[in-house]
Amino acid sequence: MATVLGCAPEPTASTEPVVRGGLGISGGHTWLQLDAAELDRQMGIVAQTGATWVRIDIDWSVIEPVRGEQDWSATDRAVRAARAHNLSVLAILTYAPAWAGPHGGDGGSKTAPQPVLFGRFVGDAVDHYRDQIAHWEVWNEPNVTAFFAPKPDVATYAHLLRQAALAVRARQPHGQIIVGGLAPAADDGRDIAPATFVEALYAIGAAPDFDAVAVHPYSYPELPESQSWYNAFGNLMRIRRIMDANHDTTMQLWPTEFGAPTGSGARAVSEDVQAQIIDQGLGMVAAIHDIGPVFVYSLVDAGADPHDLEDNFGLLRRDYSEKPAVTVVRNHAEVLRAGR
Repeated sequence: MATVLGCAPEPTASTEPVVRGGLGISGGHTWLQLDAAELDRQMGIVAQTGATWVRIDIDWSVIEPVRGEQDWSATDRAVRAARAHNLSVLAILTYAPAWAGPHGGDGGSKTAPQPVLFGRFVGDAVDHYRDQIAHWEVWNEPNVTAFFAPKPDVATYAHLLRQAALAVRARQPHGQIIVGGLAPAADDGRDIAPATFVEALYAIGAAPDFDAVAVHPYSYPELPESQSWYNAFGNLMRIRRIMDANHDTTMQLWPTEFGAPTGSGARAVSEDVQAQIIDQGLGMVAAIHDIGPVFVYSLVDAGADPHDLEDNFGLLRRDYSEKPAVTVVRNHAEVLRAGR
């Protein structure tokens, strides 16, 4: 039996329901590094924007770095803070400790783990959060080498998805299993394009193992309506057509990361253009049928280097002052919450 540190968040009055539609914030790994007071502050800000969701890493490599010794305290803090502000949680079941690598002991956190071991962890996560979380995203960006080493492989991912589905359905019949958010990518021999990835999942018979598909439709530095070849916003409609063609016309499509970096780095945009991108993108998302919650990435700038894209995706600057995009999010929140 695993040694378990950290208690589960206090249960809500009833099991977290399956929710359709809405707007959320994807906070990234930073939320696992904050103390309770700072998490409460940030989740309060999320709720004040009108968002009703947050996307939180349930990072196996953080929870169980040593086999059999689990520490849920970091994720407990984040989930507890979210639920205290009545925010629904999309949990990313993601990454893996080295010991769970394909040959045991030789994997990095982004290496595809052994499927049976992953399924065991998913079962532990559902048991731990069954009253707080009902939506489970299986991995993050499994179609790119940067997040699915040594190389993306649809069949390997499908094995992880199957084990996750078995674990969730056995413990939480109403739980929703979501294909991990697919990153902008091309079929270049190293990465797999999102539409190609989804087509392959259907082709190998994985459809019974998921209830929704997630995608990351970044367009920056272009607006979502741009026809530029590197604008990935079009992946939403490409995947929607694939789902419809496979008779999943009412299955939801979830944009689980969307936004743009400000600053002075390559492909960064001004704060005003960031707001335009989010405004136009949220408007276009609302017109797609059976769309799930859409998550803006992210809440607060992660760092202070204006040249580093990853430091500057926030709706808020490091000092918590608002960028213009915050007003955009507030304006769209009610429409998306109503699922219109």
